[in-house]
Amino acid sequence: MNFRNILSVPLLLAACDLLSTGPFSGAWAQPACDIDEAQRLFGQQPRPNATIEPLLQACVAAGATDYRVYMFLGVMARDAGDRERAIGYLKKAHELDPAAPNPALELAFTLEEKHAGEAAKVYDEVLARDADNRPALLGLARIDRGQNRLDKARAIYERLLAVNPKDADALNGLAWLQLADRNRVAGRQGFEHVLTLAPDNEEAKIGLTKSESVYRYSLDVNGNFVSTASGTAWGFGATALLGFTAFDTLELGETHFGNEIQTLTAVGVATLPSDDIRVGWHRLVPLSYATSLVYDYRGHKSLPTEHWLDASATVYLTDSLRWFGGYRQMFGATQWDGRLIRTGLSASLSPSWEVSATGYNAAQAIFNNYQSIWSWVVDVTYYGPRNTLVVAGVGYSPTINNLDLHARTILPVTDRIALQLVGGYNSLNLDTRVTAGLRFTW
Repeated sequence: MNFRNILSVPLLLAACDLLSTGPFSGAWAQPACDIDEAQRLFGQQPRPNATIEPLLQACVAAGATDYRVYMFLGVMARDAGDRERAIGYLKKAHELDPAAPNPALELAFTLEEKHAGEAAKVYDEVLARDADNRPALLGLARIDRGQNRLDKARAIYERLLAVNPKDADALNGLAWLQLADRNRVAGRQGFEHVLTLAPDNEEAKIGLTKSESVYRYSLDVNGNFVSTASGTAWGFGATALLGFTAFDTLELGETHFGNEIQTLTAVGVATLPSDDIRVGWHRLVPLSYATSLVYDYRGHKSLPTEHWLDASATVYLTDSLRWFGGYRQMFGATQWDGRLIRTGLSASLSPSWEVSATGYNAAQAIFNNYQSIWSWVVDVTYYGPRNTLVVAGVGYSPTINNLDLHARTILPVTDRIALQLVGGYNSLNLDTRVTAGLRFTW
């Protein structure tokens, strides 16, 4: 069901009636090409596509210039899942009558998913002729929302609500904006309000389901165990992520280890700190880019203090393909000097599955006077309902002949509490790590 309500079928058919009574209506009286009969059948539920399409194709073969032929074919192709073929038909319909709102709106709606810029131009053309055209305003708001221009989308929805305070589409739009701003409670209240006005509103029902995975703040409380050939260490810590805008998050974290043993992994050599204090800033603009900057203070009991400064960036090459990279500078006493470079690609195979490949290059004074350690890692990620997360990966460092196996999972216990488990194994030095704890979100 198309709950976005671009054009209802009755409205579309009524608008087309003008053509069916015009001076050229007789041109379609041939049995093989009957646009009026096709239009009548188009309004039936369920729609008899097998009967309608031959009528329309006959009109195409006859060189029809009635935009309805191509508009109906475009809508049918879109409903069948062939979006690109639908766009071709709808562009033809729009070209036949550029001033007609119906083919323009159907074309713009069909363009939205993959060609948002083109869709916005068509909506603007409609609004240039009719500044209050509701479907065009809703379409522009969806595009603004999808491209993270939240303030522009909000202004459009508020404009529509000023005309009709019970406009369900505009109310749903504002509720989606609340979720985009990570306001779970306000978003739920918005969708619930729509359902009081329209109990069968499908979009509001979907919004309520999506709201369950939205949160602004999280707190991880964990216990840690590390074992190597040279000893073991226990630790505990907590990390808070505090969203202060729709896109920006502050990170505050602290971890304490009781034994400062040396470890070696795909990202280089490290000595567990007695106290590890982290402060970071993260910015994520969905389907566009992400950046972060994290400072890590690593205090030791009998060794000099060390500092890490880590910067990273992610760029969406397409909706499903991302490039990412990062640079970490380690400094303090000379023995801690070094750097870590990482880069890779991540591809979304479906809404639930993702695969990524990462290359690392570490160079540190503590390891053979800045000898490079190259490592290659592949991860597979599963995203499940209610923020379920499962990550499993394998890496290899040919420089030191080290095999790295690692996994992480977040399993929801309630809507706001999840169990978090992390495990890792490095063949060199028998480095084994386990982290277990709880994640609280609100």
